Amino acid sequence: MLEMRWSDIQDGGVVIRQNKTGKELWVPILPELQAALDASTRLSVFILTNERGTNRWSYRGASQAVRKVRDTIGALDYDIHSWRYNAACELVEAGCGDDLVAAVTGQSPAMVLHYTKKVRQKVRALQAQQKRTEQSSPR
Repeated sequence: MLEMRWSDIQDGGVVIRQNKTGKELWVPILPELQAALDASTRLSVFILTNERGTNRWSYRGASQAVRKVRDTIGALDYDIHSWRYNAACELVEAGCGDDLVAAVTGQSPAMVLHYTKKVRQKVRALQAQQKRTEQSSPR
C-alpha cells in the first residue's frame, strides 16, 4: 500500500503488486475510498506521503499513525496485518465464494479456506437454521 502511486488507479480500481508473491491484482475502489482520494491533494506520485508530501510514507510512520487511530477508537487488537483477514471474512459473510474472495485478497484457495474457517462455519450454521425454519413453517 505504501508504494501505491496515483498512476496505479485504473478503471475504477487500483493495481497492486503483492510484496510476498509479486502477484499483480486489480482491486475495485469502494465509494468511500474514492471520495477520500478525490478530496486529496496530489503533491507526489505516491498516494500515501510523508507530512511534507514529498515522498512515500515510511512503514514506521504509517504504522505509528494507524496505531494512534486504533488507540483513539479502542481498536488496538486490530492491527494492519488483520485487515486482509477481516476483508476475507466479510466477503464470505456476504455470500462470496472462494474464487471471489481470492480475487480481492490475492490469497491462494488454501489460504482463503484457512483464513475464513471460523466465519464459514458460522455462515453455514445460519444457512442451515434458516432452511430448518423455512421447512417447519406452516404453509
